[in-house]
Amino acid sequence: MKLQLALDTCNTEEALQIVGEVENSIDIVEIGTPMIIEYGMEPVRKVSEQYPNKLVIADTKIMDAGEFEADIAFNAGASIVSVMGITHDETIKGAVKAAKKANGKVLADMMCVTNLEKRAIELVELGVDYICVHTAHDVQATQSPFASLAKVQRSVGSERCAIAGGINEESINNVIEFKPEIVIVGNGITGQKNKAVAAKKISDILHD
Repeated sequence: MKLQLALDTCNTEEALQIVGEVENSIDIVEIGTPMIIEYGMEPVRKVSEQYPNKLVIADTKIMDAGEFEADIAFNAGASIVSVMGITHDETIKGAVKAAKKANGKVLADMMCVTNLEKRAIELVELGVDYICVHTAHDVQATQSPFASLAKVQRSVGSERCAIAGGINEESINNVIEFKPEIVIVGNGITGQKNKAVAAKKISDILHD
């Protein structure tokens, strides 16, 4: 299982500093959608340059112009781009085409997808590498990603699964039994007083 650090509300310099603090415990750095909206591809470029041993995902949440938008992220140094699982198949195919050109990967965010099992299978058949069960920030108080993760795991296997949404040291044990390929943690690390300790605790649990 890989630990992905989600960076959403910092600037580029802060992102570089945080990655430096936790780099020994994480595998993937996510430049989150809020950062991309505010700073464009600059943080993707800087993080991938300064930490070439880490995978960098641009959380672009692509809904249209799949190949064109994915190209932008891959050209900036991203290893993985995200698309929305509910978007058109043609958009998915475009992002997958861009990924193949760049030797990168595509992650599908399953927010708002109603038939998770069916769509997960379709997305994998379209060439998507990872299916991300994501409890959105706005509904984390009332929804949990774990039941959805079980459905996706049964459909496409643990090696295709990613999970995001309120994961922290307390809830990480709920993830372990499903063995998703990617576990995404944001505030569970970035919101902690000692980020390095928080990241190491979660990493140790994942790799125990």
